[in-house]
Amino acid sequence: TARLAETGESIFQQKCSSCHSIGGGDRSTGPDLKGVTEERDRQWLMRVIREPDELIAENDPQMAALMEEYNLAMPDLGISKSEAEALLAYLEYPGEEQHAAGEAGVPTEVEMAAGDVARGRQLYVGEIPFEKGGAPCLACHGFDKIGPAGAANYGGDLTGLWASYGEEGVRSILVDLPFPSMTPIYAERPLTEAERADLAAFFEASTGIEAPGSVAGFTVKAIGGAALLFVVALFAGWRRIKSVRRSLVKKSLD
Repeated sequence: TARLAETGESIFQQKCSSCHSIGGGDRSTGPDLKGVTEERDRQWLMRVIREPDELIAENDPQMAALMEEYNLAMPDLGISKSEAEALLAYLEYPGEEQHAAGEAGVPTEVEMAAGDVARGRQLYVGEIPFEKGGAPCLACHGFDKIGPAGAANYGGDLTGLWASYGEEGVRSILVDLPFPSMTPIYAERPLTEAERADLAAFFEASTGIEAPGSVAGFTVKAIGGAALLFVVALFAGWRRIKSVRRSLVKKSLD
């Protein structure tokens, strides 16, 4: 169990600590997981860890309550069954008295120097390359009104990232980049401290911008599109009426 818990601790730090603490209190991005193995059913926890998207699709009441409380959907991190079991072992015994590699069970708060907004934008779009060779964010993630690839959709649009995850969540994500599609890209090419600070500053400065595809943004675009279609249809109909009238006039003269 001790060895399994050590493995679970490593996985927790890599994939979970961006949003959760153990004994450090709830965050804006997710609940404190201290004692969660006593409060929740083990099989449910296994599913939450491995297939949160399926629980959401099934309208699971416990998952629905968490989503309502935190206004976030837990992402599928591609965690295997053995990794999930290791995580649960760590969550059950997170203290150093239970396993050799144990620490306090509370992730260290991520501290970051003030960043440069303009430089963060340049890093995001790829005008400035990441020092260690990672791909620019815009290659996969759209961002409101940015560059020719502003509608990239391989990954989610990040316009509202800061508003959704808050300072603590964003800074932690930039350190770990725990998502399955990002791990192969950045595992050997992590962001530098300065790059993380600049990107965080850029995300913070963009707070309040409506993300493409949001309800409000969609409504405005839908209304605009409907109005344009109405004008086009009206113009086409007017031309058709004129054509019919000319045909009728011609026939009457004949």
